Amino acid sequence: MYSQFGGVNMITELNKQEFYKVRHITDQCNNIEVRAVINGINPGWVYVDHPTEITAALIWTRGQAGFQVVGDSQNKHFLNGLEAYMTNYIEPKLKKLNINWVEISGENESWAETIQAIFNKRNISNDIQHVFKLKGDMESSEFQDENITIQRIDRELLKSRRFGNQSFLEDKISHFWDTIDDFAQHGFGYIASHNNDVVSLCISAFVADQTHAIDIETLEGYRRRNYGASVARAFVEECKLNGINPYWDCSPENTGSIRLAKSVGMSLCFNYKIFWYNLM
Repeated sequence: MYSQFGGVNMITELNKQEFYKVRHITDQCNNIEVRAVINGINPGWVYVDHPTEITAALIWTRGQAGFQVVGDSQNKHFLNGLEAYMTNYIEPKLKKLNINWVEISGENESWAETIQAIFNKRNISNDIQHVFKLKGDMESSEFQDENITIQRIDRELLKSRRFGNQSFLEDKISHFWDTIDDFAQHGFGYIASHNNDVVSLCISAFVADQTHAIDIETLEGYRRRNYGASVARAFVEECKLNGINPYWDCSPENTGSIRLAKSVGMSLCFNYKIFWYNLM
């Protein structure tokens, strides 16, 4: 089923079985999250300028709770209807999910200028994001803690429900994946556990072909103890063994994340611009 707004040739929402129609636009996208949604691996929404002759698309990734616009940044039909479509159709959907902001980015500088122009009445803010990829060797590490166990996340570990805070692990996976089985089929990860609790984890958040976007989190109270570095190191080592390309996305202000990315051999690959505004 299609949902249309603004008449013929304006904006159409595709169902998941039709996402493949956008691949001719997204296959060359730098941002893995877009390709992960279009390939049907990670959950999201897709809105296009035409049901079949697609030249521009707006893609929402659930794990990021953000949008990216791709394709022709000068498509008049798409651009003229985008703000009204956001107001009348998409923003109410976000509010039902208790999301009170819109975050949107573009594939290139042309889209960045277009986004700024379309939403200039929304008190829109902007910043850049860094993306790191594996280009070097890991820093040597002598970190050891006999009270911490590093384990690979697999189906057996997930089904065992052996951890006191199992919900921390499951909620983190469910944030990016439709099901735990989807994660186990397409992604992988590592945890650090202490006293039968998961205290740090590093997982595949988005997957497109042989590229895995990393999500990493360490519980408050266990930070600055190298637990995050330990699970990130294990994750990247497996990537190197299996020909997987790790992909690390973070803000310039997140100096700890940048330092950690560099410590496991990753280097800045590209930047992209993001915009956001609050929903009233």
